[in-house]
Amino acid sequence: MSTGARRARGAPGAQDALKTQTGPGGATEAASTPPSPPSRRALIGWLLSVTRPVLAPLVGSTLCRIAELLLGCAIMAIGAVAVVRTGAQAASGAPIGIPWDLAGQLALASLLKAALRYSEQFLGHFVAFKALELLRGEIFAALIPRAPRVMLEARSGDLLARATKDVDRIEVFFAHTFAPAVSAVVVPLSVVGVVGATTSWPVALTALIFLAGAIGAVPALGWRASLASSRGAVAERAGLTQHVTDSIQGMAEVVGYGRVDERLEEMGAIDRAIQTAGAPARRWTSLRRGGVQLLTLLGPAAMILVGADDVRAGAFSAAALAGGVAAVVRLAETARGVEEFAAALTTSFAAAERVWATAHSPIEVVDGQEELPRAGSHELVWEGVSYAYPDSPGLALEGASVRAAAGRWTCLVGVSGSGKTTMGQLALRFDDPAAGRILLDGVDIRDLRGDCLRREVALVSQSAHLFRASVLDNLRLAAPGASEEEVRRACQDAGIHDDIMALESGYGTMIGERGASLSGGQRQRLALARALLVQPGVVVLDEFTSHLDPALDARVRSRVRKRLAGTTVVEITHRLQWVGEADHVAVLDGGRVVEQGAPAALMSAGGELARLMARQA
Repeated sequence: MSTGARRARGAPGAQDALKTQTGPGGATEAASTPPSPPSRRALIGWLLSVTRPVLAPLVGSTLCRIAELLLGCAIMAIGAVAVVRTGAQAASGAPIGIPWDLAGQLALASLLKAALRYSEQFLGHFVAFKALELLRGEIFAALIPRAPRVMLEARSGDLLARATKDVDRIEVFFAHTFAPAVSAVVVPLSVVGVVGATTSWPVALTALIFLAGAIGAVPALGWRASLASSRGAVAERAGLTQHVTDSIQGMAEVVGYGRVDERLEEMGAIDRAIQTAGAPARRWTSLRRGGVQLLTLLGPAAMILVGADDVRAGAFSAAALAGGVAAVVRLAETARGVEEFAAALTTSFAAAERVWATAHSPIEVVDGQEELPRAGSHELVWEGVSYAYPDSPGLALEGASVRAAAGRWTCLVGVSGSGKTTMGQLALRFDDPAAGRILLDGVDIRDLRGDCLRREVALVSQSAHLFRASVLDNLRLAAPGASEEEVRRACQDAGIHDDIMALESGYGTMIGERGASLSGGQRQRLALARALLVQPGVVVLDEFTSHLDPALDARVRSRVRKRLAGTTVVEITHRLQWVGEADHVAVLDGGRVVEQGAPAALMSAGGELARLMARQA
């Protein structure tokens, strides 16, 4: 949509803003809802479409499995025939020799069977792990255009479970489904055909009936109930992951407030919920497993009963019947394989549904196509902006309008919860406003490409994330190509260089997860240095010195002002001692801009800014 079309669009009122969301086409539309669960066919089609580049070896895995199972049936049948014939020779008094040739052939066949088994497993798992790699790439690629808004509604532990454990559970679908399913049709039919040709078709039909029950009917029992149970268990496991994540990240608070026992009790309750949710699936699994075992034992017995009279009548030999029965006994492995993958498939599909839902969740913030030329500064304007957080009963911002002039220092001030941080986040398109618009040099930021916006606008947030990596790697996250000299200068301007050099390995020092080995002030200054490396046209500083003592605050501000001279700066703060140095101040209260202007003029007017200053005096 063109910029002109954006400007022509009417803005909904404050109450409508709670119910509407600006869509990618520009019109106001109903807020998106999570996608409905896909049909089984659609889910399988999606899994195959994502992983198609690596599926070819499954053909080899399937052929190896078919050959391995047929060879196993042949080994059992040949051994059974040899035993019956040897017994018959012994009963007749004929001399019995040691069948060395047959033993050698069986040994070689067993080695070949082992090689086929290995090849089947290797190829199947090669596909499975390559497929999981593609699925993980798919889910992360899906999260990128949904970030960071996705974190407003999602839980980090739940997302972690979807991207790791849920993807891992899909392994069954690739490694233990296709080859067993195809071989479960080909191998029994082949064996039944040979049994019918070497004994009689009534014997073969008897075997087929029991095999059909063990391989086809019994594994399908309770499928829907098992799938529903598995969905519940997978969802509860995600809750457990979230609980553990919260406990680990809040370890200091949990221990410090003596809530360890309560957290353990809560975890135990979640674990019991997992067991309860998964109980129906386990019961059906036990029933199916017992049914398969029963049918695979009754089948050979029924074959003997049906074929015994024909053996006595001389229609075929006892050795032939023994060979057929032995081959069918060997098919029990095929039946167990089908039952096992059928049981695991319910969990696999339940996990795949969660991964699919993440990959197909609505994209609320859609990139535009316009580019903005690089510049030392840009004008940033909030124009009648209203916004409500998801599931929030009220507006975080209502009709907020502020102009941050190019190359000037603008302060957004107000008490906590007044909407300051929300304005900064919306400028980076963490989400789109429900009403109004935000302009960068006159261009609606919804029309800009995401990478262009992030290149031109940098945010130093109150709680910037630091990775478990070296100091240098954390700094270069913003500018991977930055030279060591550029990094050093940015750190000096942020007042963190001396602190870094005091670390054990300087810039090569590994810092803990979330920067746990650094103080709050050090983390803030490291995040500031990272933003300075980008050299953007607009810098949003959200409480960027809140963890610094007054003296260090003053030194850092002095250096940052020199570094960012000519750059548009928007500072978000509730500490007002430095407001007088700003070019423009906007005061927020309850999501509304209640006054704005030059700080000296606002102070002399005795309005809201003056009252806030008086409270902090």
